[in-house]
Amino acid sequence: MKERRRKILLIAAIASVLAAAMTPPPDAAAQAGEYLLKAGYVEKFTHFVEWPPEAQRDSTALFRIGVIGTNPYGGALEAIFGRTKIRGRRVRIDYLSTVEEIDDCLILIISGSRKDDLGEILGHAAGKPILTIGDSRGYAKRGVAINLFVDHDYIRYEINRSALKKSGLKVSSLLLSSAVLVDADD
Repeated sequence: MKERRRKILLIAAIASVLAAAMTPPPDAAAQAGEYLLKAGYVEKFTHFVEWPPEAQRDSTALFRIGVIGTNPYGGALEAIFGRTKIRGRRVRIDYLSTVEEIDDCLILIISGSRKDDLGEILGHAAGKPILTIGDSRGYAKRGVAINLFVDHDYIRYEINRSALKKSGLKVSSLLLSSAVLVDADD
């Protein structure tokens, strides 16, 4: 009987250690929820942004969203854009490692892991109809068109109007009215 009790206690201890190891820390769960919301914002932005006619020539082509750098979104982008079309086009999410891969993107999400390369990335996207989106402190000031941030547990966004103008994209006044407007450091 004593041996059986010891085995049960051992199994219970192992099970509790395994359960603790498999449960994501509260911060990871909160971060996953945050990025699901941010992915939702990216989808909503597409309703308020107008790409120039040359970017919409081929209505049968996929609408390409690129993510450059470490992907903090997990599967959130696929979850949202897997069942959504943008301007009547199916969406493809591509994870990029080089700036040369940016060319065919219509949206480029720039990870905080690429902050040291931000100038090169924005330089490569300059003058192209690419909506650049970030979520790192200072990105809008550095030239990213839309930057998502958390403020008192709410997700907000800032818009760099000069970056949008350089890209040839037009943004609805409804989107602008809800944004924090930022001037770029020139």
